[in-house]
Amino acid sequence: MSTIQYRFASSLSMERATVTDNQDNQASLKPVYAARLAEDLERNVQAQERLARDLAALQKQLETLRGDHALLVSMQQALGGADSGTEPAATHSAEPAVPSQKSAATQSPERGQETGATTLRELVVSHLSLETKPISALDVTEALTKAHPDRNVKITVVRSTLEAMVAKGTVRRTKEGRAVFYSVQTSRPARRKQPASA
Repeated sequence: MSTIQYRFASSLSMERATVTDNQDNQASLKPVYAARLAEDLERNVQAQERLARDLAALQKQLETLRGDHALLVSMQQALGGADSGTEPAATHSAEPAVPSQKSAATQSPERGQETGATTLRELVVSHLSLETKPISALDVTEALTKAHPDRNVKITVVRSTLEAMVAKGTVRRTKEGRAVFYSVQTSRPARRKQPASA
């Protein structure tokens, strides 16, 4: 056998061995993937069954509440009370009524002023005006949380409020390295008027 034939035969046997190894690896992975898929399918079916049971229970509760509502309305009418016109929400719409997710903390300052509540902006300015040196947003947040435990004061909201006041010129921002500090602006910087072009 010549050297070329020997090299060809040896490379051919190496390729066959590689192909055989790849086929063996694929054959050994197939059962693993098949088992995982079977487990995932089983969990999916179980979740569907659980949700179907929950949905059936909620439907039953809804029907019970509708029946109670009808009974209460008929009792109210029998007692001579005026019909309050309270229909169950589900009879008007197939969509469930979902309460608003907007919390009092995310309402605009104007709403807070209508109800007589102090806005976060007012609290921040008040606290900053009591300080003798610039303080960080974290310090403001901690002080407001301590002074007003009934309010849910978050540092991200305080920082946004401070930055908005910096943009309006009511608060001054100073940096020391990477730290940012805020203080009340004692006097607003005068805006420069650009000369009118002739």
